[in-house]
Amino acid sequence: MQYYKVQAKCGHVGRNNYILKWFYVKADDGEEAAKIVRNKPRVKHHHKNAINAVEKISKEEYLCGIRCNQEDKYFQSHSSTEQRFLNAVLYEEILPEEKVEHYKKKQAKRQLKYAILEKEWVKSSRRY
Repeated sequence: MQYYKVQAKCGHVGRNNYILKWFYVKADDGEEAAKIVRNKPRVKHHHKNAINAVEKISKEEYLCGIRCNQEDKYFQSHSSTEQRFLNAVLYEEILPEEKVEHYKKKQAKRQLKYAILEKEWVKSSRRY
């Protein structure tokens, strides 16, 4: 088991904005560390470029980083309202999103709706 610090884009700072935060994780390799961080709360999971950097670190740096994150007001708050109340994010830290590249493709809701209705119609017609 090795220690990594991963820089990721985090949200809850306004529409089409983000801030960069470091996360400290234990993993077998850098790719696994990036996957772990991508699934953490507050990280913009659906962005292809959500992970900025992955660096291998020592155990002392890992423990120090965990302590720093526990003291960070951004990670202590549970909502954007509480975040504003605590002044957890400085205005200078907020960066605008250039182009939103979603990790998952958007699906046409209307097509899904009609597909579901068609399946239900086929099921009901088989009964009679």
